[in-house]
Amino acid sequence: MKTNVKTALTVILLLLVFITYSSCNTENKPPNPQPKWTYLKAGEGLVNNEVTCMVKDNQGNIWVGTRYGFSKYDGTKFTNWRVTDGLIYHAVNCIAIDNQNNVWLGTDYGASQFDGTTFTGYNVDNGLGYNKVSGIAADKENTVWFGTGKGVTKYDGNEWTYYTKNAGESLVHNIVTSVMVDFDNHKWFGTEFGASEFYNDTWVTYLSENSLADFIFTIYQDSEGNIWFGSLAGVLKYDGIKYTSYTTGEGLVYNDVEVIFQDSKGNMWFGTQFGASKFDGTNWTTYNSGNGLSSDWVTGITEDNDGRIWFGTVNKGISILEEPK
Repeated sequence: MKTNVKTALTVILLLLVFITYSSCNTENKPPNPQPKWTYLKAGEGLVNNEVTCMVKDNQGNIWVGTRYGFSKYDGTKFTNWRVTDGLIYHAVNCIAIDNQNNVWLGTDYGASQFDGTTFTGYNVDNGLGYNKVSGIAADKENTVWFGTGKGVTKYDGNEWTYYTKNAGESLVHNIVTSVMVDFDNHKWFGTEFGASEFYNDTWVTYLSENSLADFIFTIYQDSEGNIWFGSLAGVLKYDGIKYTSYTTGEGLVYNDVEVIFQDSKGNMWFGTQFGASKFDGTNWTTYNSGNGLSSDWVTGITEDNDGRIWFGTVNKGISILEEPK
């Protein structure tokens, strides 16, 4: 009997030691690192909280278009410009930086060129094919391409050229929503009815079997040369041979993809009305107002020189994400 009692006491003692050790070990274990968020709004110097687009220039400055002017963030402070400073119209639809560091801003009433000091405005009265500009990109020759509500306008600094849909090989649709110039200097135009590629005076049309995928919000080329289309039917990746589709079924937060961006680590980011999704090639991570974003509707994405991801939102300024190392 004494032996059994002694054995039982030994077992109980060992259990107490184990429980105590486990408890101490759990308490000393460092917590899982959490994402760190920073927020920039009009109160912190941003010109307006209704962000429409963002782009980073070669010096690391981040340019932010809003419904009431645009801002430049130099890493320390914002500098703002409005119509009173020379901007052609207060609501900025898109921003592009050309090879000479001129900033181009598209609006519903024309486009502005800003050299850092002086504004030059363009509309139908002095060369632009149509006043509503939804996309701008500069090619390797520093020719600027404008996607408008009535086709494409090209400006080489001296002459204007116009491209619209016609019966032959041409632009697929006249309502152009986005413009992108790829590594080979091919021009890509997203429209409300498909995409067009233009090079050496030749047009190639890209249409999907899914009509929703033909309504294209944005076109983006990643570091490996893949072309990504953000549409009403999710996002399509084109590798030059085949398409790969990503929708909510694969992990995308929402199928209307308005913004695409690749960060320095190779992750793809997709902005939608219901948050932003990150895709590392295998796994999906979504951020929304429930876990960090100031607003669900993401209208712009870029990365600063510190590797932080910037999200422009439709009405609550900028949310900056610093993910755990």
